[in-house]
Amino acid sequence: MGAGMSVAGGEPERRRAILDAALACFTVKGFSATTVDDIRIRSGASVGSIYHHFGGKERIAAALYIAGIRDYQEGILAVLREHRDARAGITALVGHHLRWIAEHPDLARFLLRRRETEVALASDGELREMNRALFEAIADWLRPHVAAGRVRSLPTDLYSALLIGPSQEFARHWLEGRTKSTIEQAERSLAEAAWAAVSVEGA
Repeated sequence: MGAGMSVAGGEPERRRAILDAALACFTVKGFSATTVDDIRIRSGASVGSIYHHFGGKERIAAALYIAGIRDYQEGILAVLREHRDARAGITALVGHHLRWIAEHPDLARFLLRRRETEVALASDGELREMNRALFEAIADWLRPHVAAGRVRSLPTDLYSALLIGPSQEFARHWLEGRTKSTIEQAERSLAEAAWAAVSVEGA
């Protein structure tokens, strides 16, 4: 399977094979043009196995979306656990965001193109709970840095926009081949910009 095509680990082997096949089909043909039979042929799974694990194509797409978001978010949580220093942690968050996209370009394109509302409808609240837990973890990590006067006190959604928003915009253009800078070249500047956006002057 080509670089960037495989869904992150943690899924049972057959289920993961179906998700990998779905991602490959969505990448080549697009979501609308892909059929369950395309996924069956590419994965080697039976139709019965596909419907046993997922149901229809919308459920497969929702499971793929959630698997990708879970892997991405687990990396964010690992960064928070590993860094107590505010500046180092925020720099690492930006780095994780960009490197994850560089390592999973096809999955990143799929995540960016699918509407989260569509996935939420097919995921029975799982995506909403994952996002809630992530924002709570970020808020908990930021709280002592805000109290110590190193980070500005802001609503949680603004932290996300300021820390990840510029990197997300760069990544969109990078995935479409519209940037001159590489991910590695962009990482340092975007990390410095993220820190400048949320830090207290002189911290």
